[in-house]
Amino acid sequence: MPNKNYNWVIGCVTLMLTLAVLFGGQFLWNKYAVANPVNRMFQNIDGVESVSISRLNEQSKNNETVKIYIKLNHVDNLQNLYEEITDGLNQVGGGKKYDIVIRDTRTPELEQFYYSIHYDIQEAIFTGNFATMAERIQAKAGSAQVKTQIYVGNKNIYVQMTKGADGMYVVVPRDSGNRGVK
Repeated sequence: MPNKNYNWVIGCVTLMLTLAVLFGGQFLWNKYAVANPVNRMFQNIDGVESVSISRLNEQSKNNETVKIYIKLNHVDNLQNLYEEITDGLNQVGGGKKYDIVIRDTRTPELEQFYYSIHYDIQEAIFTGNFATMAERIQAKAGSAQVKTQIYVGNKNIYVQMTKGADGMYVVVPRDSGNRGVK
């Protein structure tokens, strides 16, 4: 009879060791195969203040997208910066999908201004009339005393808004099927 209890103890210890090895392996893989190459890539990009990468076990099991939170400081050209980031992620990612979340120094006033121009952006995406969109946004920016820069790329519209030392950066996908920046 005491022999059966001994087998349960060995089974439980083996299970605990197996789980520790599996979770430790996942942690090491996330750190050395995902986080370190991405962090090294971001060190060479001007305009990026800090980067944090979500842990893979926080992601849903069916979703292999890795969330990258990027804190931006003063950016001269959001389109160039965003394309440099996505090109770099494609090179180091090895086919992995990334969801880029931009962190900036937005204020409620900048957010309200963005909501006032959001309809102009969506209308331009639908109609393709980006020149009119830019004129409308510049007129609204002048009255709100917000400095704006709008860039239209093949896949996205890049909107930079600054007022004083605060800035808000938004990337709006031109195709509703694309994932954008939040």
